[in-house]
Amino acid sequence: MKMDPETIQPLLEALARATDSISADVLAVDGGMPLVSWGSASSAGVKGKDITVMRDAIRTATAEVAGQAGNDPIEHAAPSGYTIVATKVAYRDFVGSICLVRLDGRSYSAKDRELLSVSAQLCTAVMEAGEITDQHSRLDALVTYVAAELMGVTARDLAETLFRVISELGRYFGADTCFLRHNDPELQASVLVDEWPRRLDVPDPDPLGIVPWDTEDPIFSMVRDQREPFIIRPSDGQLSYQERVRAGSGVPEVSLATVPLIHGDTTLGVLGLIHFGDRIWTRAEVRALRAIASLLVQLDARVAAEESLHHQAYHDELTGLWNRRAFVEDLNAVLEVDPRAPLAVLFADMDRLKTVNDVLGHTVGDNFIQAVAQRLRDSVRPNDVVARLAGDEFVIVLHEIASTSAAERAARRILDRVAEPLEVGGHAISRSASIGVVVNGDMPSTVDELLGNADVALLEAKERGGDSVVVFNDDLRSKLLVRADLELRLRSAISNNEMRLYFQPEFDLRDGRMTGVEALVRWQHPERGLLAADAFISVVEEINLSAELGRWVLEEACRQLASWKRTSPVPPPLVRVNISAGELISADFVGFVATLLSRYGLAPAELGIEITESTVMRDIDDVQATLNGLRGLGVTLAIDDFGTGYSSLAQLKQLPVDILKIDRSFVSALAESSGDRAIVAAIVRLAEAFNLTTVAEGVEDPAAVTTLLDLGCYRAQGFFMSKPLPAQVVLEQARNPGVPLRMM
Repeated sequence: MKMDPETIQPLLEALARATDSISADVLAVDGGMPLVSWGSASSAGVKGKDITVMRDAIRTATAEVAGQAGNDPIEHAAPSGYTIVATKVAYRDFVGSICLVRLDGRSYSAKDRELLSVSAQLCTAVMEAGEITDQHSRLDALVTYVAAELMGVTARDLAETLFRVISELGRYFGADTCFLRHNDPELQASVLVDEWPRRLDVPDPDPLGIVPWDTEDPIFSMVRDQREPFIIRPSDGQLSYQERVRAGSGVPEVSLATVPLIHGDTTLGVLGLIHFGDRIWTRAEVRALRAIASLLVQLDARVAAEESLHHQAYHDELTGLWNRRAFVEDLNAVLEVDPRAPLAVLFADMDRLKTVNDVLGHTVGDNFIQAVAQRLRDSVRPNDVVARLAGDEFVIVLHEIASTSAAERAARRILDRVAEPLEVGGHAISRSASIGVVVNGDMPSTVDELLGNADVALLEAKERGGDSVVVFNDDLRSKLLVRADLELRLRSAISNNEMRLYFQPEFDLRDGRMTGVEALVRWQHPERGLLAADAFISVVEEINLSAELGRWVLEEACRQLASWKRTSPVPPPLVRVNISAGELISADFVGFVATLLSRYGLAPAELGIEITESTVMRDIDDVQATLNGLRGLGVTLAIDDFGTGYSSLAQLKQLPVDILKIDRSFVSALAESSGDRAIVAAIVRLAEAFNLTTVAEGVEDPAAVTTLLDLGCYRAQGFFMSKPLPAQVVLEQARNPGVPLRMM
């Protein structure tokens, strides 16, 4: 098979440059030197024996792909660090490969392999066209030109490139018009993609623009399933077609040559040439058109794949909305053009969606999210943006919004719309939402700043109980700065020895005797002074420091109790430490506790572990395994904030606990509230039934003490008896037992 290097080389050069390769070769399976090459290994720095090794590897790759049944590219990583990929080329008596070489050892991407496969098909088309010559010169040069033009085309520049290609085709063939049409199954019609030259006066409606397949014109009826080239001339009597062309262009009669764009069993469209008046279209011209049509089919498949990947990269899979990446890039582009663009960013989050998932299942939950997404999209204008960031979090950009009042009104309208019941999977579901709003102000803002400020406003809306709109303002800005400061300093607070433990005593209400102390963490902030846990614990959780801080608290509490025992004849009987669920189910937590007891010489009963009821109920299986391990050590176990976690009697019976700590919300107004007294009485009776001790939290007045004693709860802690104390003051309480608190 004869192969013209001047024809193939431009194709190889375009392929090598598009795939970042140092060389591209076409080789016969039984050949020595390449038949056609582009690039040079020696000029790329390959020397001596390495060139021989590379050539042997190229020949080996060629033999492997030539011997396989399919046409999939095969890649080889050579010992010298370069990478070879080859794909089969076969036409008549020629069998070989196109082979690419990279020096940096990187694998070829899926796109690179696709370009290589397309090039192999183009090479075959060039071989076929190279056998044909006529008055229009070598048609293989035309095919090579088109192949090079289409090699690096992306969806972004597709339209421009297609017009350039059909322009060159029209000029090359001396045609008056070249066109490309697409079959649209949804419209059930043939749609004009582009034409050269573009008509200056296009009728409205355009009889050549969208032509239904069920038209009376047999030519356009045929294009839906056209499989072979089709040619007509004025003498063929296709009057309806000639009349349609006359209506669309003013040309009385034309000669037409079309070839189908076929992918598998589907005709995607047609590529056509038109000559005004009569003309003979040669077999050679039609074959060249077919080769170019095959290139366009390959291009269409590649661009479709790229568009699909692009859509996946920029859209949320569940809702079809933009994802975070698309949202950020779009808003960045807006702010680059105008940093003070009048717009508002709304951060929306559904309230209590977990209940929907837990009760109705995640399928219904997903369908609900989809319905909410559509409702949000319907609630804004076409030029506004709605994106889903994650879970039930959405972000909205309202353009041309210049005031906080306008942004707040829009947010409240959206909030009301979202709260309306939705019919999902046979269920009427109604859920409110919370929205944080920030308006792009006089000072230029970045995307991160706008999102961060909207998020802070959203958190404030959540803290207000949900179903509310909060606009970011100076007060929230100060709160944001404080939080940023906390986050920055917390990361080094433990290593800088800034954490402190305070201890709140627990008393026997009958005789005022201290029965233990609860360790409470404080932070000695370098600038803001001593901070209670409420001021920073949420930040600790958000930046994943809970485990590190929790273990520090546990060890410091053990160390302090050991110190009290060495220095006082009357130390606190035990120290209690609150442990989060994450710490409790972390690796070897039981082993860590055992190590601390041994290290500080403590009896297991001198250490109490507290965990909140809500945490126990959420992770009961994992938590129970750890609690059983701690019970095996002899550590005292307590459920904190009891009465708020909705535990059942069956669940409570499973847990190896010793103490129920009654939540302060039932104790604070105990003397005045009959309801609270009934709840506390029920908890005390429940504890007695399970042989558990009760401890009341938040005792702040003598009336509560009297009521607790009457109800049978004899142990308590609270500000009425003692506030949390530094370690050095705790011993004073232990040395001086109080009088019976009923008498205080």
